[in-house]
This record gives sequence, C-alpha cells and structure tokens, in this order.
Amino acid sequence: MAATRHKILLIGLGDVAQTHLKVLEQTPGAEVIAGVDNAPKNRLTFRGHLVPVHKTLREASAHHDPDVVVIATPTPTHAAVCSEVAGCFPAARILVEKPAAGSLADARHVLEDIGSRQPVDVAYHMAFSPEVIWGMQITRDSAGELGVPVAAEASFSDPYQEIFDTAGVRLGSSWLDSGINSLSILSRFAEPASRSSLRRIGETRPSVFEAHITFRAAGSELEALILTSWHVTDAAKTTRIRYSSGAELVMDHTAVAGYLLKDRRIAAVHGSDSTIPRRERHYLTLYKWWLTEGNRVVPAETSLRLHELLLQPPGDP
Repeated sequence: MAATRHKILLIGLGDVAQTHLKVLEQTPGAEVIAGVDNAPKNRLTFRGHLVPVHKTLREASAHHDPDVVVIATPTPTHAAVCSEVAGCFPAARILVEKPAAGSLADARHVLEDIGSRQPVDVAYHMAFSPEVIWGMQITRDSAGELGVPVAAEASFSDPYQEIFDTAGVRLGSSWLDSGINSLSILSRFAEPASRSSLRRIGETRPSVFEAHITFRAAGSELEALILTSWHVTDAAKTTRIRYSSGAELVMDHTAVAGYLLKDRRIAAVHGSDSTIPRRERHYLTLYKWWLTEGNRVVPAETSLRLHELLLQPPGDP
C-alpha cells in the first residue's frame, strides 16, 4: 500500500531543521511543501527541489494548507509560534522541538490550551535513540530477573561555554536543553512523579545544574540524580539505571551504545556503526512512530508532567 501523503510546513531553518529535513526526505509519504524563516538568505531544498520559503506564517498561510507543522525555532519562541500556528492552521498536527516552551505557563498554554483543540507533540528525540529502545526491550524481557528500578543517574553535557551567549538565546540553559532529554529518557523506564530539588552549581555562565527527580515503578519509588552542564570539552551523555537485583543498565547516548551489567560482568551489549549520524537515528525512529504510524510521541499527560518537572519554580512540589 502507498504511504499516506503528509504535507509539511517547516518553521525555522537553522541547524536543527536540517536534521528534520534529512530525516523527512527518508520518510515515506512526507513532503515538505514550504518553510518559514525570517532570515532572507535562507533557502530550502527537499529531495533535490527548491521549496518556497516565507518570512511569516501569515504569508505562508495564504499559499499553503499543511496537515503537519514542524516548529524548529529557538526555545524561547516556541509558545508564540505555536499560538500563531494554531491560529493559521487549526486542523494541523503540530510537532514542536523540545522543550515545548521556556516557562511553565507557556508550556501549559502549548500543551493544554492549544493541545485541547489540535494535536500538539514534542520532539523528544533522545527518548527514541537506539540505545534507549534496546534498553527498554532488554529490561522488559528480563524484568523477572532484574527486579524493579531502584535508582538512576544521568549526566548530559555539551561544550557550549565558548558560545554561551548564542546558546543561551537559542536553548535557554543546560537544564532547559538537556534536562528535558534526560527526563524523557527516564520516563521510558518509570513514571515521572515529582522534583525534590533543582540547583545551579556555581555562577550563571557555566550553566551547570543538579536535579533530584522522583519516579515510580512497580509500586515503589526511585530517585534520579540528573546533572547538566555546558562547561565541558566534549559532549558526553549517559544514563544509568540500577535494579533491585543489583543489575545496572548503562546507556551511552554519545556513543549510541548500551550495556547490561550483572554481578559486575557485562551480560549484554548494544552498539551501532557510523553509517547514519547519531541524531538522524533518533529522528528516523521518532518520525516513523509519530508521522508514519500516527501515534502520539508520548501521552499528553506525560508530556505535561515532564514540563512541570523541568520548569516548575524552585521549591514547588
């Protein structure tokens, strides 16, 4: 059977959008019909053909009627762009880059207010990475032997110190940018419940954060320690989950690799080659799940809870 055709409008044509484009070119039925970007020199090519680029959404709405809108603009603009998309294309499915907004009020507006009228999903791409999918499968298959998860640690770092000002404008902070990645990955293994603490370590500029998040699994609670930082030499992203049996699942998100340790021995290994860039692997799986198969990225209530844990003011439960 022929793949369902999806007419896609892409908003924001920066670096992240280029990954979306490459993956959509490989996605059956996907057709990027236009782009929106306020940079006059930006051009858009899809499967070898030039695609029109409009400076505003209003201008794009006069020429196109997409059924899917992908928002890949800087994080602080997400809520305003989502609102404008909802006004111009009230029947379209919306996929917005993570996080959905830079404040809790804006995130609730996007996910609850707009989301109550049309489907709004967040591109939690790291929750669809190969090592996470492998980790979900192997822990599900070995659940009786592993027991329940009892603790988790995650460290997510990017070398943005030298470009701190531009990274801050685009992404907000290491916590906003990477905290949502860690939370979305951990939510694949346990139910997100509450945040007991969030603190900045050191001055504002290094953008180093520590968070303690409570999750629920199999009737018990576990605490996750999450560290995010922009003050590093190279990118490094790892999640470790310990189980009541003493086993430990290690997911190296930078290497796209996974390890299951039992009795201080490696019991299972997952790896990958470099034929497909790491981030493209994430989005290929995400788009297959969301666009091709028509699923929600995650349930709406889970998406809202992840943003509450990410964006709630310090001291709130």
